[in-house]
Amino acid sequence: MNRRVAVALAGFGLACSLAAFAGWLFNIPSLRGFGFAEYPAWPWTTIGYVGLSLGFLASFAGRRKTAVASLTAPFTIALVSLFERWSGADLGVDALLFPNQLAEYQFPALGRTGVNPAAVFLVLGLAGLSQSVHDLLAKEIRSLVATVALGLAAAAAIIILFSRPGSNPSVPLLTTSLPGAVISISLALAAIAWNSGFSWMRTMARDPGNRRVLQILLPAALLLPVLPAVLELTFTHKLVIATMPGQLLIVLANILVVGTIAYWAVTRVAREQSGKDELSAAIDVTTMAITTPDGRIVHWSEGAASLFGWSEEEVVGQYKYLLLHSRCESAEAVLPRRAPDGAQELVEITRDGREIAILERTHRVEIAGRDPVMVHKMTDISDRAEAVAELRESEERLAIATATHEVGVFEWDVESGRITWVAGSEERLGLVPGTITDFDSWREQIEPEDAEAVMEAIEQAVADRAPLFRFRYRFTKTNGSVRVVEGSSRAFYDAWGNLTHTVGAMLDVTDREEREAALRRREAQLRSIIETVPEAMLAVDEEGTIRVFSAAAEELWGYRAPEVLGHHVSMLTPYPADEEEAESRLASFLKTGTPLARGETIAAMGLSSASTRFPMEVRASVARVDGHLLFTLFARDLTEQFESEEKLSELNAQLAHVGRQSAMSELAADMAHELNQPLAATSNFLAAARMMLGKGEEIERVGELLRMANEQTLRAGEIIRRLRSFTMRGDVDMRDTPLGPTIRDAADLVLIGTSQFNIRLTYDLDPEIPCVFADRVQVQQVVVNLLRNSIDVLRQQGGNDRRITVSSCKSNDDMVAIEIADSGPGIPEPMLAQLFSRFTTTKREGGGMGIGLSISKRIIEAHGGVLSAENRPEGGAVFRFTLPTTEQGGE
Repeated sequence: MNRRVAVALAGFGLACSLAAFAGWLFNIPSLRGFGFAEYPAWPWTTIGYVGLSLGFLASFAGRRKTAVASLTAPFTIALVSLFERWSGADLGVDALLFPNQLAEYQFPALGRTGVNPAAVFLVLGLAGLSQSVHDLLAKEIRSLVATVALGLAAAAAIIILFSRPGSNPSVPLLTTSLPGAVISISLALAAIAWNSGFSWMRTMARDPGNRRVLQILLPAALLLPVLPAVLELTFTHKLVIATMPGQLLIVLANILVVGTIAYWAVTRVAREQSGKDELSAAIDVTTMAITTPDGRIVHWSEGAASLFGWSEEEVVGQYKYLLLHSRCESAEAVLPRRAPDGAQELVEITRDGREIAILERTHRVEIAGRDPVMVHKMTDISDRAEAVAELRESEERLAIATATHEVGVFEWDVESGRITWVAGSEERLGLVPGTITDFDSWREQIEPEDAEAVMEAIEQAVADRAPLFRFRYRFTKTNGSVRVVEGSSRAFYDAWGNLTHTVGAMLDVTDREEREAALRRREAQLRSIIETVPEAMLAVDEEGTIRVFSAAAEELWGYRAPEVLGHHVSMLTPYPADEEEAESRLASFLKTGTPLARGETIAAMGLSSASTRFPMEVRASVARVDGHLLFTLFARDLTEQFESEEKLSELNAQLAHVGRQSAMSELAADMAHELNQPLAATSNFLAAARMMLGKGEEIERVGELLRMANEQTLRAGEIIRRLRSFTMRGDVDMRDTPLGPTIRDAADLVLIGTSQFNIRLTYDLDPEIPCVFADRVQVQQVVVNLLRNSIDVLRQQGGNDRRITVSSCKSNDDMVAIEIADSGPGIPEPMLAQLFSRFTTTKREGGGMGIGLSISKRIIEAHGGVLSAENRPEGGAVFRFTLPTTEQGGE
């Protein structure tokens, strides 16, 4: 704002100068003196004012060369005028411009610039020149010089305005024209405004010691230039002193005035400069740098050189942030802000490569006529930064620990009731942030009985002056769910023992509460199961000590639970008496702890309280609890089962015998026909032998007939032996049974009397399977039933392709599969699902009882195998049953 005013005032001065010069150029007398014709502004004076105004405007615009050239004119005019006036010489330049118009005036030295305007030219010219040339005069001195010029111009204006019209036409030494006074005042004010107005006055006024000087200096600067002019008017008009002695007196007075002001100014500036030098030396000890706005170093203090290791000569001209590899403290590779106003923390590198933390305060300094600079005040805060970093790491570790363990940390101010939470604590406890901020909001969400318990704990802690108290309570969330927390608080008291505040930590134990409640429920349920489970249950540890004994176990063994708990399990099941006695499988299981397969059981013997033994089946599981094994055993008494199985086995044997008898009754006709042939042959052979003996034939021929008769008799006996063996009733005899002979004997029995039906029987038995683990008679019964069914079907089938194939192979589950396939029409689909049901038959009415396949299925399943039937894709049916191998049977 001041600078715009200064430019406007300088422009106004230029306009007034040109107007006064136009009065001479266009011969307008009133314009030469702005209405005071007896006090005109001489042509050379107006030219000097034009040059002074142009010099001010050029200096304000920063055009230094133009300013210096423009200010040359007023300097030259002032020096020539003073030389001519004080030397008495006449260089003939005064009336060089507009001589005819100058002749109209009756003044001595027409056209010569007066002392007052010459002094203004010198004073304001010096101010304008110092504005263009840096450091020629301080800003305060320029303002002071302009103030002196302002006083001179004001004095001249006062003298002109109060002069009597028609007075002595001789112009006083320090008077001037009204245009000159106006222009001088305008340019003096412009210089003061450009140099920050009267800020030097405000600066001085801040110091109480300078306030008195300012009160004297300001009136003197304005009045002293007026005093010589007043003296000149007094001496020339009142005392009628000659002009020359009066002028000499006035010159001496002005010299005294100017000398006094100059002496004060010089001494004042010297004192201030001395103080500034001392301040500069003190500042240079601090860590400071001055840079251009783009960061180039122009000054490097001794403190900065000592801290960073670079001298001023090495760093001047370099970019500060690049030289020091500066980066923001909060980021690894982010350059600091360029020339900020304010403070920022930086990490910078010294000459020897050390990283140091710096607090940098930067200020922008702008001086009129000079380029702005940035002042960087740097403070080494490495120790503080390390402490802050360690504190931050500690806080981060604490935050990680509290977050990891789901800990909520809070502080309660007792007097205000305010509750403050550490960041993240409310979320970790399942609270909505901001819902519990004081004691009242806390109490609203706490279960009433829990709140009373907490308050009692606090009151007890206060009464005992305890440093710590614990709490546990439930609070209700906004969605209605209930959370459980527990924790402890550190209590702080004042000098009178009153509780002031607490700092505490708490955990959300809702999940643990639910797990404990669920565990209690499971324990209660387990006790109920133990009491009600129908099978005897007991738990044994890895040492064999009984830990649990159910009610069903009490009934099974005849002991009460207290009688067996804590005792060894050997009291319930016989253990080997010595090392030579074979170890039972149950004892081995309890010793090794090897888990059983799914569904696997252990056969063992139980020992009751009456010392009687009983068979039992044990299902067992193994669990590892805290590094120790715990066995859970479920025992079932097999005494009744074994008795039932024995009865069932006897019934099955009877049923099988009935089945075989039924089969033989169906084969009776064929067997009678088959027996008739060897018996008839035997009769014929014996009759022929008798005839030959009667005729006296050779004995050899008679012996041959007897041999042939014997073979036919043996043949009939073999048929009867097989029939007797098949039909006789006996106990089940599981042993290694040759598979091939067993199947062939059964087939020979069935094929008796079927030669007329052209039925071909082929075998495809695996030679790698010599034996199976089975009862020979029962296996033959199954083969007989299956072959008879195939033969009955093939008898009713036309054509010559009547084939039965018997094959065997090893299956994947250590079993032997035997297949009997025929080329018949197959089994009707509706019959497949119920084929093995009792009294189900595919034969015609009266053809069978329908129990053969049912008996066969029960026999195979009793051997641990499976009997199945299906239709072949190429036609016919195939029956498949499996039997255990010798190895599996041994197991």
